[in-house]
Amino acid sequence: MSIKTLSKRMLAIVVAGAMTMGLAMPTSVFAAGGDTATETTEAYISKTFNTEVGKNETFSFNAEQVGGSTEKVTIPDISFTGSETGTTTKRAKVSFPEWTDAGKYEYTVTETGANPEITDTKHQTMIMSKAEYTMDVYVSNGDNGLEISNIIVNKKKDDKGTTATGKVDISNTNKNGFNFTNTYVQEAGTGTDPINPDPIYNQFGSLNVSKKIVNANGTAKTSEDTFAFTATFAFPTGTDANTLGGIKDANGKPVTLAEGGTYTFHLKANENMKFTGVPVGTTITVKESATKNYKGSAEITINGTQLTSVSATKYNAELTAVNNEKLGQKQNTVDVTNTYNDVPVTGIIMNTLPYVLMIALCGAALMAFVAFKRRRLQN
Repeated sequence: MSIKTLSKRMLAIVVAGAMTMGLAMPTSVFAAGGDTATETTEAYISKTFNTEVGKNETFSFNAEQVGGSTEKVTIPDISFTGSETGTTTKRAKVSFPEWTDAGKYEYTVTETGANPEITDTKHQTMIMSKAEYTMDVYVSNGDNGLEISNIIVNKKKDDKGTTATGKVDISNTNKNGFNFTNTYVQEAGTGTDPINPDPIYNQFGSLNVSKKIVNANGTAKTSEDTFAFTATFAFPTGTDANTLGGIKDANGKPVTLAEGGTYTFHLKANENMKFTGVPVGTTITVKESATKNYKGSAEITINGTQLTSVSATKYNAELTAVNNEKLGQKQNTVDVTNTYNDVPVTGIIMNTLPYVLMIALCGAALMAFVAFKRRRLQN
């Protein structure tokens, strides 16, 4: 056998042996897995809670292993107190077991519930996260025995349950993307217990805008005049106009908002517009359009507290009755009064008084001119 042939056979044997060893070796050889340039040995999970109403809530998570292994991963609960309102995010460190074998361990991570559990009704809801992540943990033999060499987390579904893809940050920083977001929503005006709404809710709903007309002396005025209003709604984080089944009017009919969250409606004397289905924390602005011969003013109550009254600076001017106020759990009302521009004692309508004075002056000037001419002719 030639040296050349022997060398080829030896090379073939070495390659075959290497392939056999590769197949037989435990997965710890590949424990680095995925993106080895950014190996991570710790994992943090984060929870974002949106609420305009203080709630003592604790959220739980589960890491279910894919496969038959019993290596259990523990994710701590994350809790929020009643003093934490708005949008709050917290993080917790994922706990890993004492590993018994090297290899790759795959887990499906989901949120399992809230405590106390919120019962969904027409006046409140807890929007639970439907996010889902796959967490791959790579374990290998290290200087101190079996240890994690890398952790990779990929998003499979977003908070709405829609399919998503991509690796997420699992560090203990604000960049953390291993996140679940929940939102608690209560309807404005229902009181402190939305399951048993305050009786005043039946009268005023989430927000009530009323209209009254008076004469200049303050007495009630009968009128068929119509006044145009525009209400603008800006909803809290995690909510929109349809979160509580849609905004409705006093008759239960859906209210469709235009671009920018605006809605235009019209009121006559002694009429009102009652909105329902509006979340607590919604920022509102209510304006009345300028109306000829009228000056507007308003008394405002937000979350049960009466605010400083407002008034237009002149007749025939737009009135901003409410400007960027947040609706609360308690009564939210805007009572608008329009004063008609007249002087009932003399019977002279103020709107025509300037013209009357002009005619009178012209008449006086004419009489003076005639008298002057007559005097000259006599001379």
